[in-house]
Amino acid sequence: ALAVTAGEGPIGAIDRVCRLTGGELGQELARTLAVARSGVPLVEALQGLADRTSLDVLARFVAGIVVATERGTPLADVLRAQAADVREAGKRRLLEAGGRKEIAMMVPVVFLILPVTVLFALYPGLVSIVRLTQ
Repeated sequence: ALAVTAGEGPIGAIDRVCRLTGGELGQELARTLAVARSGVPLVEALQGLADRTSLDVLARFVAGIVVATERGTPLADVLRAQAADVREAGKRRLLEAGGRKEIAMMVPVVFLILPVTVLFALYPGLVSIVRLTQ
């Protein structure tokens, strides 16, 4: 989104992303860029990328670019909105995972720590009662 906002075209922006990132996604983007530079329209090359990877996030990215190019919507705005959506989805996944971990942490507290604490609280009183009855 930043590269497109700065005036770079979509192919130049994807090229910049390819140079700055690594891993499988960077390789797939580089492959898509090579296909686009060989004469295939960028939209078709990106749709091929979405089909090859079968990632929902990438499919939404490609759909956003397709819609932006067909309707003439500013691409930078579409990319910014998609980036915000991806960040929000990541935050939501982290919160959900944290909630599950919180529940998992309650099990040892309830079954291990709480009984020992109750035992320490009741033991002096029980000892006193036993001594009084003797």
